[in-house]
Amino acid sequence: MSDSKNSNSFFDMNWKQFEQFFNGKLPFPAPSLSGDNGDPVTWVEGYIKDVLNRALPNVEVQALKHHFHSEIFDTHNNIIVKIHIPDKAQARKIRLKLNPYQIRLEGIPDDKTQTIRLASQIMPSSCKAVYKNGILQLHMRKQPIDHPFTDIDIRFM
Repeated sequence: MSDSKNSNSFFDMNWKQFEQFFNGKLPFPAPSLSGDNGDPVTWVEGYIKDVLNRALPNVEVQALKHHFHSEIFDTHNNIIVKIHIPDKAQARKIRLKLNPYQIRLEGIPDDKTQTIRLASQIMPSSCKAVYKNGILQLHMRKQPIDHPFTDIDIRFM
């Protein structure tokens, strides 16, 4: 049988040397032999805040305040998009624009626009938009892919 000594290679590792090799502090605390690793949520939260501050130092939360949460549902023949706009007065001010690949909301406060990219190509003329209970819902037909060719009339002179 194995010896009675309880050895765990994770705890036996030289963590200081490991940190020096990677030129900095680990994102998580090195485990102690007593098994007390501290509160794992605290280091995760601090690590995430630090990464976001380094990646996006000049982005303010207020800049994202006027963007609306959206959900996209992709069915066999249609794309359904739900845009959450709780204030009906604000929903009335929005101008909705489409092209085959994206939706653009204009008239958001502070002259902002929001673009929602679509995974499939749609036919903009097929769009039906309804605002109800704080949700702007759009139903659009997908561009058929089984007939990629279109007949073009030739003019002879």
